[in-house]
Amino acid sequence: MGEQTEDARASRGPRTPRGRVVLGAAAGALALVGAVLVAVQVTAGDPAPDDRTDAGAMTARVDGAIAPRDGWRWIERGSVAVQVPEEWAEVSLTCGSAWDGGAPAVANVMLGAYAVVADCARVLDPSDVVADPVTKEAFPPVASSLWRTLLIVEDVETVHDDDRPSDVDVPDGIYTYAGWTLHRTTYDQVRVTLLHDEEHADVASLVLSSLTEGDLSPSGCRPIEDFGQQRHQALAPGDVVRAGTVCGYTSYPRPRGESRVHGLLASRRLDTDGASTLVAGLSSAPTLPADPEPCAYRDDLAYVQLVRLFLTDGGVRELEVPVVDCAVQFDGGWRVLTDDAARYLVDVPR
Repeated sequence: MGEQTEDARASRGPRTPRGRVVLGAAAGALALVGAVLVAVQVTAGDPAPDDRTDAGAMTARVDGAIAPRDGWRWIERGSVAVQVPEEWAEVSLTCGSAWDGGAPAVANVMLGAYAVVADCARVLDPSDVVADPVTKEAFPPVASSLWRTLLIVEDVETVHDDDRPSDVDVPDGIYTYAGWTLHRTTYDQVRVTLLHDEEHADVASLVLSSLTEGDLSPSGCRPIEDFGQQRHQALAPGDVVRAGTVCGYTSYPRPRGESRVHGLLASRRLDTDGASTLVAGLSSAPTLPADPEPCAYRDDLAYVQLVRLFLTDGGVRELEVPVVDCAVQFDGGWRVLTDDAARYLVDVPR
């Protein structure tokens, strides 16, 4: 099919998140081209000097990825990655999800997701009287009885809650209150906040020591991608997939109406079976017309997926997989986005 303009794609459904973000890196506007199965040799196989999975421990990349600590997993956003224990739940920053006083959790925040709902905003316990306004603003605006040990990874321009504007500037630093500690650090365009109680101080220290920043995430994803480069070449009949990484991106508006950028939301690592199943699922999915009719909008998957496949002979293949409603563009045309394929793609952070 021919190239599809940004305006044409925008007419197919909402693609811009509700929040605001500015990513300080250049990338071209997305131009979806006919053949999207691409093959390039990337630098993901080369270890970077700052790749770490533990404080002071250096780890080389294997099949483009840096393995986390045993029993831990990576949380990636933009140029920042940090590890959390596998049992830490994924939550949304709304009452009834993050703020329920539960077990440790992580929130990799989608733009606009940090909106504390009205019935929870500023519901403070009588004991939650913090004299210092900066400290008060740093901590969650809900009763401390609802707090939990929580890692928040978000874009710095995320609008937390339009219903509770604040003129108080909260600089990076460490804040304490009633047995709770909050670490707040900004790395370029990503902010990492870790709230923890005394019981989880040791694991919180390990989480913070695992944080890494660079031009290639531990899973092998670039913070910014320039899509539509006509880098296409189908897998050869003899290619055998050994592993894969799926990188999920969204299209962000830039200031003053300039071209849009495509920033990393999250990633997913696939073993041999997962990578092979995803490719087979995309290849066998029913085809659609060149300009498919609008269908059910799904907001649970990232806008553009970059599938990076690592072959047994050391080669690397990249597949650009734009997701539009219930359809994907793959291998030169539109196909139905089946559940079998969707379960291996990157979910939008909640």
